[in-house]
Amino acid sequence: MKYLILILLFTNAYALDVQLGAGSLTPHFSSQKKNYCNQWNNTGIIANKTYYIRFMANQVGFTYMQGNDSICSPIEGMFLHYIWIKESWYETGVTIGGYSFEMKNWEKHAQKTPEGVAAPDPVWTRVDGKYVVPVLALDFAIHLIKRNNWSLKLNNLFTPIIFNHSIAFEYRF
Repeated sequence: MKYLILILLFTNAYALDVQLGAGSLTPHFSSQKKNYCNQWNNTGIIANKTYYIRFMANQVGFTYMQGNDSICSPIEGMFLHYIWIKESWYETGVTIGGYSFEMKNWEKHAQKTPEGVAAPDPVWTRVDGKYVVPVLALDFAIHLIKRNNWSLKLNNLFTPIIFNHSIAFEYRF
């Protein structure tokens, strides 16, 4: 929370936007069948449960997220956003951050994976003793419905190996 306050102090807070987001559709690109949770017809497209709150002050923002990863294991993460194009109906920028996960859950999932199906492996690094999936993504949002001070948005993150799409309610102060 102290980082959020610092971000808001160093930006023009008069243009504060707050987003409450939920859901997540995440296509995984792989040359082989993998044992993902909530996978649609063995396509690698999964529906995750994620919930997040995003604060934007002009072009800079912060997101706190909780939910489930590709094997339905709990995750928690934080992201910083910089939006360099903000048009009437779309926004483009960059997102950096990551989310923590429990490696033991991935190891158990791999042991239970049926023969002939590959167990997925997360891309990870260690930060302060925690396993973290780092994220650096192109951030592209579309206002599906837009009114004077609120919107229903489709938020999209694009990386070279994975995409993520979610719906958010945005209120602009």
